[in-house]
Amino acid sequence: MKKIKKFLLTMAMTMALGTSAFAASGFEFLLQVPLGMHISFPNKETKDLGVKAWGGFDAGVDAQIGYMFQVKDRFGISLLAELGYIWDWYNYGERATATSVGGWILDGSYHSFKLGLLPKFNIGFGGRHGLAIGIGGGVKIPIAATLSYGLSYWDQTLNGGSGGAAGIEEGVNLKRQDITDMFSPSVIGYMKVTFDYYLFFTDNIGMNFGLYLGGSFGPKTKLLKLGGNAFDFGLQLGFRFGPKA
Repeated sequence: MKKIKKFLLTMAMTMALGTSAFAASGFEFLLQVPLGMHISFPNKETKDLGVKAWGGFDAGVDAQIGYMFQVKDRFGISLLAELGYIWDWYNYGERATATSVGGWILDGSYHSFKLGLLPKFNIGFGGRHGLAIGIGGGVKIPIAATLSYGLSYWDQTLNGGSGGAAGIEEGVNLKRQDITDMFSPSVIGYMKVTFDYYLFFTDNIGMNFGLYLGGSFGPKTKLLKLGGNAFDFGLQLGFRFGPKA
């Protein structure tokens, strides 16, 4: 009988400690707007055309949904799924100058559905403040795109005779089936690291101010293997619903 009582007491204490330790665990939801830039890196086949690295932009809306597990006081781990919409503009090329003959221009803009995983380490500072560091990745699935290509040249008649870069460009609009037919792979892989600062209004609702760094691995054309990758960086702003660490 004493052994049974001891066993039950041990179980009760374990459950009580577990409940206390994970009291702040719970459902977590974030809705945010990222806005950033790319540094594009064309692959070898694209470089052979005389196309060089350039820049680009991205913007969208993200939703992160999952659960935060409180590991100890002021520290928790979140397991989050990430989904949303993202617009990416990748640009490769070299604009003509007064001392150059000209250059190639190659760019593409993609409207994509984003799907990924983003585990986060949450650090509480006490009161209304917190920090989260996320490391994850996934894929962007383009549902529509616009590709442009052409030649840049120097036009001395522009800008009142001082000259300026001009260009001849052709563009084509693509749907999802066109993208699947023309590119391999037909998705854009991505990896990223995020740093978010949380300012809570209540125990479960707050704003987040953050930045992200990462890389995108662009699709290549099936015909000539043209394409490239990009280094991404930017800011994100949104709302968070979930427990504080």
